[in-house]
Amino acid sequence: MTLSATTSHDSSPRRVVLVDFDWRDADLLPELLARPGISVRLVAGQKSDGAGLKMAELCELPRTTDLADLTREIFDLAVVSERSPRRTQIEGLLLALGTPCVSPESLLRGTDLTHANTPAVEAPLALHAIAFENALGGADFDALIEQALPDIGDGAPATPRSVTPAGRSELRVPSLAEFPSLEDRQGLERALADLASGTGAQAAELRAGRSGDVRLLARVGEEDPLLAGLIDLALSENAPQVITRLTGPQEGKAWGAWPFRTTRSRGVIAAAAIDPASGWTTWQQTVEGLRQAWDLRDREQAAPAFPLVPGDAHGWLDLEDFRTAISLAVARNLRDGLSFAVHRFELASRPEALGLLCERLPAQLRDTDRLFRPEQGTVLLLTTCSLETFEPVRRRITTLWETVWQESGGPAPAPGFVESRTEVSEPAEAEQFLAATGRWLPQ
Repeated sequence: MTLSATTSHDSSPRRVVLVDFDWRDADLLPELLARPGISVRLVAGQKSDGAGLKMAELCELPRTTDLADLTREIFDLAVVSERSPRRTQIEGLLLALGTPCVSPESLLRGTDLTHANTPAVEAPLALHAIAFENALGGADFDALIEQALPDIGDGAPATPRSVTPAGRSELRVPSLAEFPSLEDRQGLERALADLASGTGAQAAELRAGRSGDVRLLARVGEEDPLLAGLIDLALSENAPQVITRLTGPQEGKAWGAWPFRTTRSRGVIAAAAIDPASGWTTWQQTVEGLRQAWDLRDREQAAPAFPLVPGDAHGWLDLEDFRTAISLAVARNLRDGLSFAVHRFELASRPEALGLLCERLPAQLRDTDRLFRPEQGTVLLLTTCSLETFEPVRRRITTLWETVWQESGGPAPAPGFVESRTEVSEPAEAEQFLAATGRWLPQ
């Protein structure tokens, strides 16, 4: 089979964010705005009266003092002042977002941007992780630097200290040689063919995809209408579907479809005319083995990047996806100390207001936030915000609730909501964090 690739040339302007411009950088702003192929989508600064934000106001550009707003849109390039006092912190966030970073002077000089993803400030990856946490969660950056950087003062030890892992050791991923990846279509077809041959099945299919985009990845044998119906039913009910023909030329043979979900994928494996019918148990066991292997691989890839996993679901999640997000938050905290919190909001039971709130709430949050509604009047929010930096988010939620309450015809004033919170900021808190969220989730 011959594969061909085509390249599309996108003439749309590059989406750019400007960060921490001082007066020296601000003098370059008119030249940047006039540069072809660039669209300045946001200007970020430390203070509203800073040079960059004042110039942005004059130019009628969107502006912010919250670095977390950098996660609300995908930027093609970040232009960061070389004199920014928080450059490492900003680059830690941009590194996690995968956004190239350059200085204003480099951009105007037309410097090659091939290596723009490389941070300009050399720092350990642990420090970039801390910078990411500070940008989103608001933890004290200077205190975290004290912990992350080695002691270079007089009398400091000349050799590195041994590191004792915190919490439980991570699971080791077993060999996956017998489990082809979701990207290995030829391997999957061979595995399906071998399994079908060993169980007497006349046809088999594997459908899977990220973020609910389930599509056909591999098939052996001819299409089977009965199998197609079982696949649709298994996916819609998220439960295995197995039947046996009691009459006709295929009497005694079994058809089955077994859905599975991993940390980042959803899919189904199905087989038609399994002979003898008892062979369906082999398929069931194989699907579970595949699910476990693929889930371990997904977690290994997703945990270091969470909550900024490419192609991951954001906003409202179902129960299983929200449980996965909670477990990835704990894994990320164990890995590099990034803090997470779950807020529980109990709202007055007014269906019209609750419906409007659920419709509009995701737009008030960041792509790093996850939402789940365990029952009619309850909302759970997983976030990286610290208690102090969560206050602006709480105000937005409160304002939105008051607005939708009035729009739904509720009597003024809108009733307040009851809020609870649980947090994991270090591995020792993981058990308590999981127990608290477990009580808030349906059993």
